Amino acid sequence: MTVWLPPNIPTSLQGKLTTLLGDRELFCRMLKVYDKQLKKNVPLNVWPAQRKVWSAMDRSNRVLVVKARQMGISVGIRAYQFHKAFTSLDPLKYAVLSFHARSATNLRKLDREWLDDLPEALKRDMSVDSATDSQFADTGAGFAAFTTGGRGGTRSFVFTGAQLSEFAFYTDPDEVLAQVLATVGDGPIIIETTVNAPGDAFHRLVEGAPENGWEVVFLPWFQHHPYQHTVPSDFACTSSEQKMKTQHGLTNEQVYWRRAQVATLGEHKFRREFPATLQECFIGVTKSAYLPSEALADIETVHFNTPYRVLEEVDLDDYYVIGADPAGGTGGDYSAMQVVSAMTYQPVYTERDNTIAPHEFAERLVQVAAKYTTTNGPPLILCEQNNHGHAVLRELDTLGYKNVWTDANRKPWVTTHKSKIDAYDTLREFVINGMIFRLDQSTLMELRSLQILKVSPEAPAGLHDDLAMSLALAYRALRDVPRSKRREAVGARMESMMSNVKARKTRARRLPWNVRS
Repeated sequence: MTVWLPPNIPTSLQGKLTTLLGDRELFCRMLKVYDKQLKKNVPLNVWPAQRKVWSAMDRSNRVLVVKARQMGISVGIRAYQFHKAFTSLDPLKYAVLSFHARSATNLRKLDREWLDDLPEALKRDMSVDSATDSQFADTGAGFAAFTTGGRGGTRSFVFTGAQLSEFAFYTDPDEVLAQVLATVGDGPIIIETTVNAPGDAFHRLVEGAPENGWEVVFLPWFQHHPYQHTVPSDFACTSSEQKMKTQHGLTNEQVYWRRAQVATLGEHKFRREFPATLQECFIGVTKSAYLPSEALADIETVHFNTPYRVLEEVDLDDYYVIGADPAGGTGGDYSAMQVVSAMTYQPVYTERDNTIAPHEFAERLVQVAAKYTTTNGPPLILCEQNNHGHAVLRELDTLGYKNVWTDANRKPWVTTHKSKIDAYDTLREFVINGMIFRLDQSTLMELRSLQILKVSPEAPAGLHDDLAMSLALAYRALRDVPRSKRREAVGARMESMMSNVKARKTRARRLPWNVRS
């Protein structure tokens, strides 16, 4: 391990000091932060939520942190960058952009305090120490803080990495991000914010992950230790609180804290400021929501960091259908596919790509269909004929794939308001009846955002519904699967799958004796 060491440190102490400076958590214990409960400065002992963000920053140069309020994430990220700059032999420079001037000022104040509080042997000369910048005289490494109301930025600077704090509230977040990308290049960028509005720039980034190159880290309110209150002797959970308690593994102290916050903020604002799930963050006006949130809340969410998402391996005794929603491959809408089991009614595979040409998407459909071909035959593909669907269907025919959905008149699927409602209503029936147990995160987010804005379900402006549409087409295709391909084993497999999902949810809950650790 190679880290910066004071030039006059005795040889006998170099090993111990290298260990101290090289260990991020040990180093951070030398830094002081203000504890609001104790009302004094205390050593920075890393919270699990901060550690989770650090792990993402270690493995990815593009990180999106969706969080509840006041979890210490801004400080945790700053400490990560401070440690990197302080211990590096290279001129690493890290910037933080804040929407409010007070936030930038506080972070610069932290930089100075951390430098002043270090042991005398670690004090260093600074070549720059201004209102915005600090830079070490010996290595040229340093850190800076800026304020942006959306149009400020870093255009004339060069940085190794950047932190964009409260990004969802910038006046022009797309412009700021463009400036930072130009400034940092391939270096690390981390965006951390509470959510602002469904369909905004931050929501689009989260919805597009991981295909857009960003990794999403979600931090629910109950992962923050201080968010709990001592309960009175007569405390009892309501039925909805009990369901939430079971779903997330909450303690009574956490439930009571939540109740008090909801009484102050209101249910809607609390869920936005202190979300329990990633999907809950972006709930907007629910009057026009197509799918009921309570039905979607019971679906297990599976997180993927790849565009190819295997929810369940192929079963050779099963039969599968594929819903396909093609696009042009020009970086806008996605070409998306969903594979669904005819025996369990569960999605087993999904992928999307907004850079794939229609003929290449047809090739991918054939490849995936080959993987999910069973003793009952190749999957039935329902691909819409509209727009780029013509090219996909033509290529499927050229490739010799014949098991493509057609209507009674041997015509391919054409998406109209009427047929779109037919497909989505089929999907809605499965959701409401609790027959879908598991979905990938991106699909579930799209389903939550579906609204009836005019006639048929669609995504709000700025968001996508390609995964949702391809899933609806897959369930529409299920209606036309011959009964001969559906076995009596359906009931047993469904029951087994329900048990497995419940077991995974139970294992995922935090044990009560770990809550206060």
